[in-house]
Amino acid sequence: MANVKVTIKVAGNAKKLYVCGSTSNLGEWDPKKAVLVEDGVVSKLFAEDSVVDFKVLSAKNWDNVEKGAFGEEVANHSFVAKKGLVVEVFVDKFNK
Repeated sequence: MANVKVTIKVAGNAKKLYVCGSTSNLGEWDPKKAVLVEDGVVSKLFAEDSVVDFKVLSAKNWDNVEKGAFGEEVANHSFVAKKGLVVEVFVDKFNK
């Protein structure tokens, strides 16, 4: 019998992260147009008071969308664009 140890690191250790969302500068829900997250940050301009929805991906396809702690679907992240707004998101894991 062999003792097997499995170590899994999630989210922060994904090789690449992308944001895909409801606006043109976030790809309009087309994962091939998703925006690369650099050093944990995406900075974009949005129309004042516009509602923006988005998801985080670990690759440019929906097979690699974020999931909850138990592998469940998570709701879109959403915000209303205001000057100087900072939105913080934590991702538990990804589908793949």
